[in-house]
Amino acid sequence: MRSDVPIQREEPTTEAPISEVSILFNGNPLAIWIYDATSLEFLDANESALSQYGYSREDFLKLTLNDIVLPGQQSTEDKEIRHGSHRTNVVHRHLRSDGTQIEVAVRSNDVSHQGRPCKLVIAEDVTERRHVDAELLQMAHHDALTGLPNRALLTDRMAQAHTTAQRLKHKTAIISIDLDHFKKVNDWYGHAIGDAYLKHVAGVLTSRLRGMDTVARMGGDEFAIVLGEISTVESAGLVGKMLLQALNKPTVIGGYTIQPRGSLGIAIYPDHGTDMDEVWRCADAAMYRAKRAGGNRFIVAGPDASSAADDSAALDRHLREILEKERLLLHYQLQYSPNDRLRGMEAFLRLPDTGQGYVSPDRMIARAEDNGMIYPVGRCVVEEVCRQLDQWRTLTGSVVRVAVNVSPSQLMRKEFASEVAESLSKWNIDPACLEMEITERAILNFDEISREMQELSAMGIRFAVDDFGTGYSSLQHLHRLPISTVKIDRSFVQRLCDSSSSYPIVKAIIAVGHSMKMEVIAEGVEHEEQRLILDRLGCDGMQGYLFAKPVAPEEIAKLMLIAHKDDESIRKIAPPSSRHAASARHTRSLSA
Repeated sequence: MRSDVPIQREEPTTEAPISEVSILFNGNPLAIWIYDATSLEFLDANESALSQYGYSREDFLKLTLNDIVLPGQQSTEDKEIRHGSHRTNVVHRHLRSDGTQIEVAVRSNDVSHQGRPCKLVIAEDVTERRHVDAELLQMAHHDALTGLPNRALLTDRMAQAHTTAQRLKHKTAIISIDLDHFKKVNDWYGHAIGDAYLKHVAGVLTSRLRGMDTVARMGGDEFAIVLGEISTVESAGLVGKMLLQALNKPTVIGGYTIQPRGSLGIAIYPDHGTDMDEVWRCADAAMYRAKRAGGNRFIVAGPDASSAADDSAALDRHLREILEKERLLLHYQLQYSPNDRLRGMEAFLRLPDTGQGYVSPDRMIARAEDNGMIYPVGRCVVEEVCRQLDQWRTLTGSVVRVAVNVSPSQLMRKEFASEVAESLSKWNIDPACLEMEITERAILNFDEISREMQELSAMGIRFAVDDFGTGYSSLQHLHRLPISTVKIDRSFVQRLCDSSSSYPIVKAIIAVGHSMKMEVIAEGVEHEEQRLILDRLGCDGMQGYLFAKPVAPEEIAKLMLIAHKDDESIRKIAPPSSRHAASARHTRSLSA
């Protein structure tokens, strides 16, 4: 339709109305101020700037740029602002009115104000953010209890030592250490004494080594050392002897006299391996030999780097026999939401030892990955979980979500997703009932695992990152993968009640997880005080001995049968250590 009304074209404006400028300046939540480019005098500032620096308007406008800059940095700061107008987030340290320092990300632009050449500066306070970043970086590379490097940082130091040894044609060594009878220290004296004992051992090891060497805590009572440069295999043995003597000195902790003991395994590059992973495996195998020989000794790997052959072969035969007879044993540990509803459970693979007890899960999985049996083991675990879910559904009419641990090797295998789908279909299990836990190490293999993870996620399977905070993971990759849950490692939870220890780390993990729309689950919850703190911090779920130990499927079935009947359901199957805490809690009921 034609219109006879002429179209009025507005002329473009070159500057915003003064009211809009005023709103953008005075109403901005970021600190903004204008200073004279010649005299450095402040000419104007918004309310956010006055609040950030702690001045009244009258007092602030009496200052110059030099008054808020650290002494000795005035000329440098002005120069960076003058010549860095196009650079963003250049961080400087500024002084507040009370003398405290803040870190600000500075951005600037040239403006004309009151007819004078000036600089308009946006100074965003990033003190807290950088503090959290520093905490996360520390957490990613160091053990929270001892402050020693963790596995991720040790791996980096091993690579550096290997490169240096190749270039300079010298030897380097790895010492694997496991404390003897550490469990008894925890059982007899409590975890607080056990933690203090670990700190003591860390101090002893660190004080006996050179600056070029690295001492790391692998977790629990396991430590590892990289000797940066040694001349002979014998010299590595002398270091092992010296460390053993240092560990053997009695120490008094919390009023108790403790006699430290340790089993040490030593392997040397290039004598026992062509790469550091192989050398590390040899050191571990030598350490296990020392432990089985009675402990309190060190063993140097044999010259053919095959000192672990007998042990590995025996474990291989045991694993193969279990797989052939389809006798995989799984135990399950319950997980609860803050409202005391059963969130789900985690499946743990148990491999009976030839003697008593069970083979260490870390040792079993590491060996299975080395010999390729991780694939049939992983497939059988998923199959068994699906079968068990079907059995529970038949017995109780209820379904719950079960988490299974998955290694990076499994996720890199193209057939993995289809095998999981086959097991789910065979037992008619809803994929939402299956949650797969991966480690932070797996995330480093982003390109290799993302396709399988996306395919599994499309089925409805959930993913969780296990032991979050003990390794290194890129938050960028974490956000790009279909991960719905992060699990706080038990080492942080155990020291949660000490506000100067892991409390800020746990708080940061929960905040990061929630900011990425992920649930956060805490592992290793053993005390009511830990539960209360986690609940207050907004943790979405918990598991640990406070609620229940890992138990056989039959015990889980009992719980599921009685969970809807009375308030005593947890007390009827919970271990004695958790009954008192459970008696004070609300009724726990089932939810998928």
